[in-house]
Parts: sequence; C-alpha cells; structure tokens
Amino acid sequence: MNLTEHYVLDAPTLLAMGGNKQVSGLVHVAASSDDVRLWVPVLCLLEAERQRPGIVDHVGVLVEVMHLIEDDFAMAVTIAELNRAGVAFGVSAAVHAARPNHSIPMGALVATVEPEPYEGLGVGAMDLNR
Repeated sequence: MNLTEHYVLDAPTLLAMGGNKQVSGLVHVAASSDDVRLWVPVLCLLEAERQRPGIVDHVGVLVEVMHLIEDDFAMAVTIAELNRAGVAFGVSAAVHAARPNHSIPMGALVATVEPEPYEGLGVGAMDLNR
C-alpha cells in the first residue's frame, strides 16, 4: 500500500526556496516522487510575494510540484478565529490547509523553516532547519 506524504509550505519556507538545502531537497523529492505532495495556500504565497516580489512566478514554474490551495470561506473562518487569538494570517492559512479535509483526509504536516508559531495549534510541523 502506497501512502502519500502531504506537506504544507508556509511563507517563510517559500522564501527559503533556493537558499535552504532542506527546502530545496523537499521540493526535489516531491518532483521526483508520486508519494510526496506539496501544498501551498494562496495566502502564504501572497505573503511571501509581499516580502520578495517574484515568488509567485517562481512557484508558478513549479505548479506540477506545488499544488495551490485556494482560499475559501472555511479558510476565512479559521483565519479569523486564529487571528483573534493572535496568530498571523499566513500561519493560520497553513494550519487550515494542514488540517484533515477532502483533499487530504489524514491531514498534512506544515513543512517550515519557522516551526515555533505552530506550537499548540493542533497540527504537526516539520522543522526544515534540522
């Protein structure tokens, strides 16, 4: 039985593409394997673009490897609830995407270079600094 591994990439991780060996390695593995799938919430992509113009174009080239998660009302509700508790929008979007849903019934790990904000939010985070 083949189990697919699902990872959500947040804004700091998108910003680390090309300069962080762990992030680059994860993207490479996903590109060469049917068992690893990368997910990118649109809000995280736009947050990264705000900090470094051109990230949207870069991810666009990798559209076969990175699957975009479009914002919807359920994501807006999650983001609003978490934001009222002081959680940043991009972190909230990644949390929502990593929770079990119709596309990822078992949920996903947030693959991140900044794991601290995910502590206590009910989703697993894979520290790409190790």
